[in-house]
Amino acid sequence: MSSLRAELMGKTGTVIPPYRMLLPPGWEAFDLSEATERDLMRRAEARLHGAQNSAFGPILADKVHEVLEGLRARHGFAYAFAGDAAPTWAIGAATLVGLKRTSSPEATLEQIVESAVRHHGGVPIGEGQQIVRWTERREVSVDGEDVASLLVNYLIPIPGTRLTEAVQWTATVTHEVDLPADHPNLTLWTALFDTHISTFTWTVR
Repeated sequence: MSSLRAELMGKTGTVIPPYRMLLPPGWEAFDLSEATERDLMRRAEARLHGAQNSAFGPILADKVHEVLEGLRARHGFAYAFAGDAAPTWAIGAATLVGLKRTSSPEATLEQIVESAVRHHGGVPIGEGQQIVRWTERREVSVDGEDVASLLVNYLIPIPGTRLTEAVQWTATVTHEVDLPADHPNLTLWTALFDTHISTFTWTVR
């Protein structure tokens, strides 16, 4: 059983209350500090060295730095993915990130939720139905190959902020472009993340 805990707070300048959430079996969670970035690079370089692909190290380093810098710029506080102990079908297929969202004059949290419900099939889930989940689809080109991603978003209000601050978890599942949105594989991924995000609990005393 994996959990994300309060000690991840504050390491990227993003402060949120303590919380707990279960992750899928074999998944690993990280904060977005520079120390984490160095640790991920060491692990990746060890794998490349073992596979005799050390020449790709600098390229991978740039990719890791780009991803984490992008998340930090968006007030990210956590990053999770399937580790070596996860089932083989899960490795490399999906990631999960935690972001802090704050209302602004341009987009309040109420407006974000309203747009999610109106345009992206947003629905309440979890105990008390305090979590709003919606999905999106994006297509990108990776190394000259077109791929698609299913984005499963979850918005959870932060207690005591009067709906001006929230945590957003976004699961990204990469898949073939021609895979329909209602394909059983994607439906199962959504159900999996629904189950685990529903375990999210604030542990404020």
